[in-house]
Amino acid sequence: MGTISRHPGAQPDDLAAAVDAALTPLLLLSSRAAADASQRVSTSQLQALLALEHRGPLNLTRFADALNVIPSSASRLCDRLVAADLVTRTPAETDRREVVLQLTSNGRKLVRQIRRLRREALDVALEQMGPRDRVSLLKGLTALGALLNEERDADEAGAAHG
Repeated sequence: MGTISRHPGAQPDDLAAAVDAALTPLLLLSSRAAADASQRVSTSQLQALLALEHRGPLNLTRFADALNVIPSSASRLCDRLVAADLVTRTPAETDRREVVLQLTSNGRKLVRQIRRLRREALDVALEQMGPRDRVSLLKGLTALGALLNEERDADEAGAAHG
């Protein structure tokens, strides 16, 4: 993060690179939590579980869109999650050709366990930060998360209409 601290008016590219570098340990922490869970899942499987937890039941097309992958890749990922008893795939009530994906109780339990492991690791790190740094971190991450969620929602709305 030396680039930003030396140049308070840093260009967005410099800032993006610094934020990316700063987020790397957080991403690794999340991957470690997934690997340490009672049932191991890959990063892509965890993203799929989190998408279903966040958005609720989805058809395969919306599931693929949520993961930003092509439907055939989403279907193969879904196959692995169904085989692991983390996701169910059932025919839609309105159109039997369409399938609906949702978390099983095991899937919900695993997501909760991974979140708990991730939070425990974060607690250890956050305890070492000063109160002002913790507040600044939370403010910045909250603002960034809100912007990214707005962007994602706008993309999803555009995809649904066009």
